[in-house]
Amino acid sequence: MGSLNLVVPLVMWGREAPTHDISCVLFTDDVQTIVTGSRDGQICVWDFDPPKLKLTPRCLLVGHTASVTCLAPGGEARGTSFVVSSSENGEMCTWDLRDGRCVEVLRSANIHSSMKAYQMLNVENVRLFCVGNYPEILVYDPHTLDILFSLATRIQPDWISALHILRPRKRTDEVVLGVTTGGWVKVWTVSEKEVRPREPIFEHESKIIRSLNALCLVCCFYNERTVLIVSQEDWQIYDAGDFSQLCRVLVNPGERWMGGDFLAGDRVLIWNDMGRGYIYKLPT
Repeated sequence: MGSLNLVVPLVMWGREAPTHDISCVLFTDDVQTIVTGSRDGQICVWDFDPPKLKLTPRCLLVGHTASVTCLAPGGEARGTSFVVSSSENGEMCTWDLRDGRCVEVLRSANIHSSMKAYQMLNVENVRLFCVGNYPEILVYDPHTLDILFSLATRIQPDWISALHILRPRKRTDEVVLGVTTGGWVKVWTVSEKEVRPREPIFEHESKIIRSLNALCLVCCFYNERTVLIVSQEDWQIYDAGDFSQLCRVLVNPGERWMGGDFLAGDRVLIWNDMGRGYIYKLPT
């Protein structure tokens, strides 16, 4: 008999399963699968039943040698979905969610703190916009983990702590908003046709605001001129036209804001490190 080309991945442990101290979480678009990264380096893929809020572990992905810092969807190809992970020692991995295989590995000096998957206009695969302990935004191909281009800054270069990508109505290019740890807002306009390998794209606008070490930056889907920026101490609303501050809310004593998003044009949801969420109605 000929040998069978069958590979069955197995993970074995003793009387107790390995610890899984979760450091980051990712939902797939169909909300049927949850991927969790851990401080021990493992990644767990869970089947999720939304009506019952039931989680069933499907597989454990072992490969990182340090804490997993962020996860991002890697798009779909050949009938399967992919996810990209990054660790605090510069490891990046692309995983096949169908069978748990690691299909690509990259080791670099860039430590990513956040990765956002975005489908650019007239581009077949998603792009990964990454920020971390370096003074630019690096854009990767999630399947090859090659750097396609970078967004750099001329004025006050600093680490980017949060970013948001959008395509304004009636335009064919992408607008990338980023805020540095020191409180500088940067705006880039990006078109895939204008991208040149190894040549950075510099910001078109730059302005200092009153927000240090921002954790979250979101443009309102219902009104793109409204921008939400969340830091541990406060959350603020800005006008995207001139980045003038429209309102500011401080955190409660003993708590820290962790993130937020728009629920409507005049309502935001903000959550803190105590597991509580608050809905605010914005002033007219």
